[in-house]
Amino acid sequence: MRAAEQFLDVLEAAGIDTLFGLPGSTEAPLLEAIRSRDFRYVLALHEGVAVSMADGYGRLGARVGAVGLHTSVGTLNGLSQMMNARRDGAALLVTAGHKDRAVLSEEGFCALPELLSAARAVSKWAHQSLSADAVAADLAHAIRVATAPPPGPTYLAVPEDLLGAEVTASQGAAQAVVSAPPVMAVPSVESIRAAVDRLVDAERPVLVVGSGARGAWRQVEALSRLCGMGVLHAQFTDLGDLPLPTDFSSYLGMYGEDRAALEGCDLVIAAGCRVFYPFSDLQRPRLPKGAALVHLHEDPAEVGRVVRADVGLLGDVGAGLAAMVAELAGRAPDEDRRARRAAHVAALAQERRAAKQEECRVAAGASPLRIEELAGVLGDALPEDAVVVDEGVRSSRPLLRHLRLGAGQRLLRTSGGALGWGTPAAVGAKLAVPERPVVAVIGDGSFHFSAQAVWSAAQTGAAVTILVLDNGGYLAVKRAIEGHLGLAHDPRRHPGTEICGIDHLDVARGYGARGLSVTDAASLSKALADGLDSDRPTVVHVPVAQVRP
Repeated sequence: MRAAEQFLDVLEAAGIDTLFGLPGSTEAPLLEAIRSRDFRYVLALHEGVAVSMADGYGRLGARVGAVGLHTSVGTLNGLSQMMNARRDGAALLVTAGHKDRAVLSEEGFCALPELLSAARAVSKWAHQSLSADAVAADLAHAIRVATAPPPGPTYLAVPEDLLGAEVTASQGAAQAVVSAPPVMAVPSVESIRAAVDRLVDAERPVLVVGSGARGAWRQVEALSRLCGMGVLHAQFTDLGDLPLPTDFSSYLGMYGEDRAALEGCDLVIAAGCRVFYPFSDLQRPRLPKGAALVHLHEDPAEVGRVVRADVGLLGDVGAGLAAMVAELAGRAPDEDRRARRAAHVAALAQERRAAKQEECRVAAGASPLRIEELAGVLGDALPEDAVVVDEGVRSSRPLLRHLRLGAGQRLLRTSGGALGWGTPAAVGAKLAVPERPVVAVIGDGSFHFSAQAVWSAAQTGAAVTILVLDNGGYLAVKRAIEGHLGLAHDPRRHPGTEICGIDHLDVARGYGARGLSVTDAASLSKALADGLDSDRPTVVHVPVAQVRP
């Protein structure tokens, strides 16, 4: 047996059935091993696309996403998307077929002595195998570290002479390491009681949930119901996905979006989110004046990192919330207090609904299409099990405000800041769950960071629907310039802000997708229906109004 064959054995033992990649000559032993067995390899046309496809595949498939890159140069092309995965807590295995050790020892072609240092900057663990017999165990360790709380990307480089070498090491030990479940930490009984003490005594608590609360929606709902407490999702720049539906009665939107939701708040319970994660010094969410903080997170580095927590809860977010619910069963807030809270939350929810209805009324029939109306059309079109992938960038805030999502639906996004994630992540998600409809909402600038992913979708039959929101340029840059000038709107042209001369649909068709263009709500509704019913990728060009600050 060769090390490349053991490499695949370890992947299969870990439940990984797909490797995304963009190979070079150094991966020849691995590619030959893949050819000789029933194992899926998905080719990308850029390394960032490969990493993001693996990310989306892992998130929707509830497994480790695996990607193979080519030496130093391929790794460097994939680093920005590895950073996204690190920020989002996505379990991702990144491997690289490196040059053989004789070339590396003389710093020959593609050798880079600082390669592991570069990978370590955006991963939990980075290593280069030192012998053929060590490859399987190294790979198993990389998978275990990627899945251990808090999850994140790991990196393993394997020189080509090791991949092709015969091995004698037993595979059993590596399989045992891979199959061992990660240890789940649970907050201490004392810390749970201290948190519940605060919750019982508070007058106007709010629960803020971040991406770390994914999979814990039922615990969030139970805690909210028991306490008459409003629920917010974490601020826009801290969401790697939306961990809760938006159609339940105590949902109050995004933290900091509606000021009324935090007025008089005397307790914030932050679960699975960073507190607080600023986009810039001017846009920094803050704890309400006089409010206490209970912070629940699985990463000890995050608990109380920026804002001191009055009660810190370290451990699995779902387990922590469930423990709070159990503790409350015997000593929930008195009925009068719970009723006051619930009435306050109901009034806030009604005010929010009325404000959103007015925003939609103003937006209705506008040309170009406004995001508020687009979100309504999209919400109406989505099946109950749909997945939405958001990289609308400047359009994302109104999209998240107005898009209706039920408990069976899912929204993915990235908080890392590296553009080009959305389209390939949607392709990877569709490959993971081909039975579920997947719609990507992508800004026109972001789309062309990774439009090559459409080719991979066409080649693999991943029938994603991609809405390309065309606002004519890099609007975030334009708004930053206007802010610098102190102007609400500057009609002048500025360098680096305009995207022109691209036929988005010709690009999509060239990669093998269907291309459609829409101009209003009715045509968008029809295009979504066509895309969701298609057996191949569909790219829909949607001119949209520029979002104001």
